[in-house]
Amino acid sequence: MAKKSIDPQEVWNDISSGTDDAGLMRKYNLTMRGLMDLFIKLHESGKISASDIERRMPAPTTKLNIRNQFTDEIIFREAAHTVKDLVESAIRSGADLAEADLSGANLFGLKGAGAALSEAGLFRVNLGSADLSRALLFRAELSDAILKGAVLRSAELSEANLVAADISGGDLVGACLVRANLDRANLENADLTNADLTEARLVGANLTGANLTAAKLMRADLEQANLTSAKLETADLDGADLTSAILEGTLIK
Repeated sequence: MAKKSIDPQEVWNDISSGTDDAGLMRKYNLTMRGLMDLFIKLHESGKISASDIERRMPAPTTKLNIRNQFTDEIIFREAAHTVKDLVESAIRSGADLAEADLSGANLFGLKGAGAALSEAGLFRVNLGSADLSRALLFRAELSDAILKGAVLRSAELSEANLVAADISGGDLVGACLVRANLDRANLENADLTNADLTEARLVGANLTGANLTAAKLMRADLEQANLTSAKLETADLDGADLTSAILEGTLIK
């Protein structure tokens, strides 16, 4: 027998009248997974918000771990739905996540302002649209990471490895990137105003349309970097290597 379709409006009427999750599951013959899928469809139709879904999520029972990438020691452990939830909880509690192994994790939209992630393993992590303002990421491994649209204002990224990372549209105002490796990184339209890139490597980096106003680029290696339409007004380029760099439309004063 064909499965009866569920009318979203009817479900919404039930929710509005105070029907709880157990009542919805009984009425529509749903598993918990099916109920969550239904909530997502209601969210997509604009009937409920993302916060409404979060409030109705069942309490997590599975404990997840964050381990030290070098010693395998457990740094933080707590019941959580996802690794992102776990990391956010650790940050809220003030946990030191230095040397944490989070490579490959989906942390899109992470609320990580002020996070302590020095020397953390973040290879190929998805941190798109994350808030990492004032985060400590000294010597963090962020090669091939997705940081598109991320907020990294005043973040400490000295000596971090950001080779081939996608930081396009990122907010790096006042970030410290001293001796960071940004070879082949995508920084298109990123805001690097007042950022410190002293002795940073940016070989082959894409800085198209990037704002580098008042940035410190002393002795930075910008060989073959694409600086098309980039803003370099009042930037300090003393000793910087611009061999074969593309400077078409670049504003330098």
